[in-house]
Amino acid sequence: MIVYLVVWGLDSFVFRFSTVLAEVVPVFIRLLLGVLSITVGTYLALKSEAMVFGKDVGNRKLITTGIYAIVRHPMYLGFLLILLGFSLTTLSLLSLLVWAGLFIFLDRMATYEEGDLCRIVGEQYLDYQKRVPKWIPHVI
Repeated sequence: MIVYLVVWGLDSFVFRFSTVLAEVVPVFIRLLLGVLSITVGTYLALKSEAMVFGKDVGNRKLITTGIYAIVRHPMYLGFLLILLGFSLTTLSLLSLLVWAGLFIFLDRMATYEEGDLCRIVGEQYLDYQKRVPKWIPHVI
């Protein structure tokens, strides 16, 4: 995250190496897309954090309700959407490259965690994987 923010900040506001698209796309469209992405990302991250670390956790082994009924990794997705929102506001292509690398890293981390969950929870998690998408929610 720190690498992303440094690249985004330096490219967007200091050196402006890869912000040529910002001159083509109107600022209100960039801000609208950025704020929308940051808002959705914050919602996902906060909702998932409350479900995982909230006071009603109890002895659950697997959370499959709420935001976890829509996407399997809402914390990671929320984090990615927040950072994507920053990139969309300034259209920094360098920060989008770093974002893509971060997505690949988080996807591999999520895959590793899912392997652990399959071993710990078993068939229940395999059924959950079949019902709920990893990253992009189903359109209802």
